[in-house]
Amino acid sequence: MKNKQPKQPKKIKILEVDQWTSTGNVKNFTFKNFEIGKVGGGDSEAIRQISGGHAIIKEVDENDYPSKGNVWFRAGKNGKLEYWKSNYDSSD
Repeated sequence: MKNKQPKQPKKIKILEVDQWTSTGNVKNFTFKNFEIGKVGGGDSEAIRQISGGHAIIKEVDENDYPSKGNVWFRAGKNGKLEYWKSNYDSSD
């Protein structure tokens, strides 16, 4: 009998933003044209003035979850960003 190696989680390219930036028009962008300064609507502009907001493109394991207060977007079939996972901070 062969030793089966455990299946490694698939890596996913994501855009991680803070929960306030996620309320803006993030879904209008692709990975290639995303700029946090161009996100508008919701609380995105207010958080940018207060703290600058948070946005980073990175690779994560498909089984991972965002840290508190962050939202992950991945590329949809049309290339535009789509909501994938979140971990909202409701402590405030």
